[in-house]
Amino acid sequence: KKPKMRSILEYLAQGLPDYFSGTPGLPDFLTSHDPGNAWFAPVVLAWLIFTYSICRDIGIRFEWTQVQVLQVYRSMQCALFSGMGLFSMGVLHGQGKLLSDQCNDDAFIPAIINYFLWYFVVDVIIMVVIMRHWRIDLLIHHGVALTGIIALVHNELYPCSSAPVAATELISVFSGVEAMLPKPEKWSRGEEHVFYVIRSYRLFILLLVRPFLWQHVRLSAKTASTDLQAAIYMIPGTVLPLLDCVWAFKMAKSLFPGFFAWFVPKKKSNKTDDKKN
Repeated sequence: KKPKMRSILEYLAQGLPDYFSGTPGLPDFLTSHDPGNAWFAPVVLAWLIFTYSICRDIGIRFEWTQVQVLQVYRSMQCALFSGMGLFSMGVLHGQGKLLSDQCNDDAFIPAIINYFLWYFVVDVIIMVVIMRHWRIDLLIHHGVALTGIIALVHNELYPCSSAPVAATELISVFSGVEAMLPKPEKWSRGEEHVFYVIRSYRLFILLLVRPFLWQHVRLSAKTASTDLQAAIYMIPGTVLPLLDCVWAFKMAKSLFPGFFAWFVPKKKSNKTDDKKN
């Protein structure tokens, strides 16, 4: 028998209000808390591999470097992450929930956490195994993030602060555009303006947006029942903002080289005298 259109519409009409009222009426493969779910993991992995393959094929056509391909791929994923995070923050605010509470009954929070898990796994594989591209700051970032995510999933913790964490990826939305710029000595006037606009935007996110988003991770420790669970929130919520300070310093130094030149000692010339004393 063919499914009745009326029954399908009734299911959707019941499911959507149930989600926004806090009891998801969505299919199991979207709301499952298990990152090894038979549906969710293959869908996410297929999406990640597909988008990276598209970026790589475009890069071959336009002769991009491997780093440029990776940065464009990351920009696509971070745009999706930040959109999911901002949308979820709006939904949670409408439900009257605090961003430092637990959201086990929400459909998007488990999806964000599991999406983050597979994104970081694939990103590490691409960066280390395929490209042999070693960046200590990113390896520390990905290592801390993966450890925290695996600990959350293992302890069946799904904090609402995952939404603002996803919104922190706003910093990387335009990193793909920045990666397309040539070396500074080959910049045109317009390319120089693009660089300064993107770097100013990223510095703004680092200094005035991300600190207020990270605080929800640390505040989530109040919902922990043990010291170990509290550490799951406190360690990433402290280490990752410290990395932000390092990145903010590097970006500020690239934007205002004249100011930072006052604090950097000039290199002494290594001239040797013809005669030895």
